[in-house]
Amino acid sequence: MKNVICIVTLILVCTMALPPAFAVEIKATGTFWNVAQFLDHDSFQADNGTNNFTVRQRFRSQIEVIANEMLSGIAYFEINHTWGQDSNGNKFGRSSGGDLGTDGVGVQTKRLYLHLNIPYTELAIYAGLQGLTYPGAVAGSVIFDDDIAGVVATYGHSEKLSGVLAWLRPFDIDTTDNQPVTSHNHMDMFLLSLYFQPKHISFNPYFSYATLGENVKFGSPNYTYDIGPSLGLDNSFINVERTENADVFWAGLAVTADFSNFKLFLDGIYGKLTANKAAERSGWFTAAKLTYSFDNITPGITAWWASGDDSNAYEDGAGRMPFVNAGWLISSYGFDNTHANETGNRIADATGKVGAGIVLEDITFVDWMTQQLQVIAMWGTNDSSIVKNGFLEDPTSNIAKYLTDKDFLLEVNYEANIELYEQLTIIPSVAYIHVDLDESTWGISNVRDSWRVALITKYTY
Repeated sequence: MKNVICIVTLILVCTMALPPAFAVEIKATGTFWNVAQFLDHDSFQADNGTNNFTVRQRFRSQIEVIANEMLSGIAYFEINHTWGQDSNGNKFGRSSGGDLGTDGVGVQTKRLYLHLNIPYTELAIYAGLQGLTYPGAVAGSVIFDDDIAGVVATYGHSEKLSGVLAWLRPFDIDTTDNQPVTSHNHMDMFLLSLYFQPKHISFNPYFSYATLGENVKFGSPNYTYDIGPSLGLDNSFINVERTENADVFWAGLAVTADFSNFKLFLDGIYGKLTANKAAERSGWFTAAKLTYSFDNITPGITAWWASGDDSNAYEDGAGRMPFVNAGWLISSYGFDNTHANETGNRIADATGKVGAGIVLEDITFVDWMTQQLQVIAMWGTNDSSIVKNGFLEDPTSNIAKYLTDKDFLLEVNYEANIELYEQLTIIPSVAYIHVDLDESTWGISNVRDSWRVALITKYTY
């Protein structure tokens, strides 16, 4: 009997010594996209072998583990497929497993970070892999909009006054010669952003600084997206390469004026990359959008201007503003878009271009459908001699991405959002880009207009 009592007592003591179990709340949200599209001349050239009809899907799911109102952890995953295709041929990696059998391994970690609210303050800390967008009033950011590793601190004094301070690490390149990793091998970014809103006008000034190691080269394997740093931090000139560490900075201001039906959006930015002379880059970007809301429609006009390269840019440095990974949503086909698997980005970014357009937004004649129409004209601000004299690297891959002062583009977009259920939306989309390149400048005769017809389904939970 004494042995039994001793055993029971020991069990009770051990149980009392265990740490308390805290209940956590798990919250799951996400989006499932399916895009069936006809796409022709996506690179603006004839007979480029494009598969005209594809069906793509993307699943994104965010899981938030909430300990309490002060602390949570967030994981965000993505899975992509193109029906009938296995992008890597081995059932592993991004967009794998869309062919027969379908059992590819392609789960991507988009975000993984800790969210901490500091007690007795309005300060919040986000640490890890997370999404971040630089300020932009007109159509998002022309500098940076992507997922990235870093630490972000936000201070929300009120809805009318707040600030953001961030340190970001886009790249940390391993050395291949057993040499220690130094400042030559990584890129760091810092952001300071303030927001204040006196009455009907909000102001969002910001400053960003980046250190760019000379060994951080863009393009595969470090970075493969056309709209990324290979286009925004390198000058794309033949035989021009960064041979030293670079410093990059941006100073910008985003302004929004909201007077009931009337709204005005303004952006102004200056950016500069300092390196060896030919690899330097500096320029301006300005944009504006004016809208007026009626009961069933919101018409507006939008315009932007961005500085471009002069005739000596290949020697003295580019005149285009540097950027890291733009997320400018001025249109859903020529520029960045929100649909699955990057089916847009034909024009890529706003630097080195000037444009103006008419937009008809929030066209609503029935409760379950809203429509949007965009007509945007664009010209280049880069001196045509850069292309004509053969200084631009790989001209055929830069059609529409690099525009000269003798080139013209016209983009037309139409989209409708049809709400079948609260969580299910059908989006028919039609987009067309007319390209008028100066043949004597580019020496390319088979340039074609590009178009896309898509039917998109979007399920959110």
